[in-house]
Amino acid sequence: MANFNLFTQTISAFEGGFQKRKSDPGNYNSERVLVGTNHGISASFYQTKIGRPPTEEDMRAITKEMAKAFFKTDFWDKVNADLIHSQAVAENIVDHAINAGPGTIGRIVQKVLNKYFGKSLAVDGAIGLKSIQAINSVSSEKLFQKISQYRLIDYKTKNNPSWLKIWIKRVNDLADKFGISIEKKKYLLHWLC
Repeated sequence: MANFNLFTQTISAFEGGFQKRKSDPGNYNSERVLVGTNHGISASFYQTKIGRPPTEEDMRAITKEMAKAFFKTDFWDKVNADLIHSQAVAENIVDHAINAGPGTIGRIVQKVLNKYFGKSLAVDGAIGLKSIQAINSVSSEKLFQKISQYRLIDYKTKNNPSWLKIWIKRVNDLADKFGISIEKKKYLLHWLC
């Protein structure tokens, strides 16, 4: 079974401390005020936790321990990652849940399982027991590859050129971590040229 503590090593490599880049949509609260992101926790997400638009001071106060707790309860647990047999697949799913939301990756996984593995899952974005059973019943390497490809497609649809290279690198780095080959060149050449 996948292990959250192993995943924290991955997310620590991807998510640094406080940053306040204008080009990052996650750095804005609901009032469209640039307040930053800290340890991978976006302003919009943090607003759901504190019940009001966060200030920059609020964002700077997020600790690594707080972020780790959020990653566990709001992303890892939300997609039932503890029930996934493959650490690589679990990390791929949870990493995109953090970037794009659990519902987005849920729909990606369900579409991939239906299209490439002959499953008949409802595409509702919720990774419940039926989705988990389907995930665990197919080749983890092939599933990882297809999820990665669809993550790249999802990032392209966000139409944020200043972050696209970073997002592509994140997908590629995760594949490299697990020694899984994905179709990098096809997506890089098509999108970045």
